[in-house]
Amino acid sequence: MLKAEEVEWERPRGTRVELEMEGTYVRSRRQSVFGSLKSAAIVNPHARITLVEPEGNVEVFERATEALPKKAYAIQPHPAGIELGELIKLLRYTDKKKLRVFLKETFSSIGSISAQDLCLRAGLDPERHPSSLDHEEAKKLLAAFKQIKVKSPPVDCLSPIGEDLIKAGLEKEFRLDFIATTVRPVCVYSGNPFLVEVGLGFGGELERESRVEILRFANRVPLVYQQGACAITHAVESVSWKNYSLSQPTGAGVPVGPAVLLVHLASTNIPFTSESKDAVADMPEILTEIDLGLKEVARKLRRYLSRQSSLSERREKEEIIRKILPRIAKKLSDVLEKEEPDIGPVVAKIMGNLLVHRHTSQENGLTKVKIEAENYGDLVRAFKLHEVLKQEAVSVLPDAKVVPLGDGYDYQWKLSLGPGERASLSYSLPSDGASFGEPVVEGLEAEIVTGARVI
Repeated sequence: MLKAEEVEWERPRGTRVELEMEGTYVRSRRQSVFGSLKSAAIVNPHARITLVEPEGNVEVFERATEALPKKAYAIQPHPAGIELGELIKLLRYTDKKKLRVFLKETFSSIGSISAQDLCLRAGLDPERHPSSLDHEEAKKLLAAFKQIKVKSPPVDCLSPIGEDLIKAGLEKEFRLDFIATTVRPVCVYSGNPFLVEVGLGFGGELERESRVEILRFANRVPLVYQQGACAITHAVESVSWKNYSLSQPTGAGVPVGPAVLLVHLASTNIPFTSESKDAVADMPEILTEIDLGLKEVARKLRRYLSRQSSLSERREKEEIIRKILPRIAKKLSDVLEKEEPDIGPVVAKIMGNLLVHRHTSQENGLTKVKIEAENYGDLVRAFKLHEVLKQEAVSVLPDAKVVPLGDGYDYQWKLSLGPGERASLSYSLPSDGASFGEPVVEGLEAEIVTGARVI
């Protein structure tokens, strides 16, 4: 060996899967190769997927995260929700010699104490051979399962996407104004743990007069066909979407509006309706969890739309005030022969806004700057105030976080003001070349801020 060193390896790396297939290629439908891969890219944001179409067009679905999903681990059946037939089968074919050992080692979340308690409640000898139990005794044991409290199955047996990555996946493939997500706790059906995740995207470039698009997934795999036969669709249709500001012309069924719904079911055993694995069966526990998840994101949508409506009314009101006040101010200044006043503070007081105002003064070759932020609203307002400067400031009070921006600096203050509270910030700059843009507020809606640009 002549030389040993570490080098940057820029070549593609990782697992690469290539597939060629013969058939009629259709792109426009959702039930297509393109549509299926687009859906897969949403719930697998760690993957970079490249599609080379028959005519040579290359579509790349870029990854939204570098983090790989956590590895899922195998677990034993959970006692909650197990059915009699499955229990009898487990009892008959076990190699365990004692009932208490069978209970402890065959089921998850069952320990030595729980196993003894189950035998006691079922009136069975803990030392008895499991395969010797008859049908009636198995029923007693099943009833005992429902009488004790057993902790939920561990999450590490499933592979959930997570709220942040659901949001990232939707943002990557759709242009949306609003996204709501939720992850339901782990539940059990027929002894199998499962988890439901729901995402809802609204607005943007989605069509307003079309039915809401439903994206169905089972263990991160898109369910493309048999939408009408799927429990996910049935749960969507059962929700009264009119209560959540989405149109539902027939009073039931899939809602209409500029929205997309994503439902992901993760389970150790997905209950498909058939061997083709196109639709999820109507298991009551699964339907309940999907329903709760849908209603949770729907409530978030309703709050968002209500907030947008309120902000729209504020905009209209402020526009009227800004048209009238300058005329009044001008007439008063003409009558009183005084300088026309700044209407910003008056508008902020009337509207209950956050008012941001900058004062400057000159002293000994320095420009002294004072920024005042006052909350005229009825609620606490937490935000970040930015001041972008071309020069480095001195005597900054209170201390600010300074972020270099090319040839300038971004001074940032985190503020939280209660109703009627005011904050003062100050700094100094060399007067030579001092220039100012508009103060910038981050974290609040533009409709409730006066005197600053909102990002």
